[in-house]
Amino acid sequence: MNLLKSFLVAAFLSGAATAQSTSTQAPSTELPRGATVWVNTGTEIILLPALGLSVSVPVGSVDVRGSVGTLFLPFAADGVGGPASVPVFASVDALFNFPQGPVNLYAGPGVGTVSGQALLLNATAGVRGEFRQGRLGWFSEAKLRGYVMDGSSVVLPGLHLGVTYRF
Repeated sequence: MNLLKSFLVAAFLSGAATAQSTSTQAPSTELPRGATVWVNTGTEIILLPALGLSVSVPVGSVDVRGSVGTLFLPFAADGVGGPASVPVFASVDALFNFPQGPVNLYAGPGVGTVSGQALLLNATAGVRGEFRQGRLGWFSEAKLRGYVMDGSSVVLPGLHLGVTYRF
């Protein structure tokens, strides 16, 4: 139940950040871009808590973002008893930008690995903005991740909420 409350509070804060930032943003043609650090919390694999850290750099109209993250599995990764596990994700995403007034919509594919044990294919879509035209910003994104391991695959959703800092 605490996880659900935390998720609802994070969603509310993200919405409040969106409302606050929309009144002070520059027109979409003036949205700055640059190397950016992304820090997020969210859910992976339905409602399991996750943390992540990413760095993106603009390459033309695309932001190339490298990410590392983890999530808490309250059971063994193989599903057969044992202690909880904390797998590490590493991925690279190509995020295409679509400025929309005071916010930037983005979407794109990615590829990565889970602890070197499984291939990870991402599809990401999100929205991000800045607080009062500063370097500090916010983002909210949805992910679909395909896990490919031992000849089988599964596609699972995730949701990330977080803050950004642009250099």
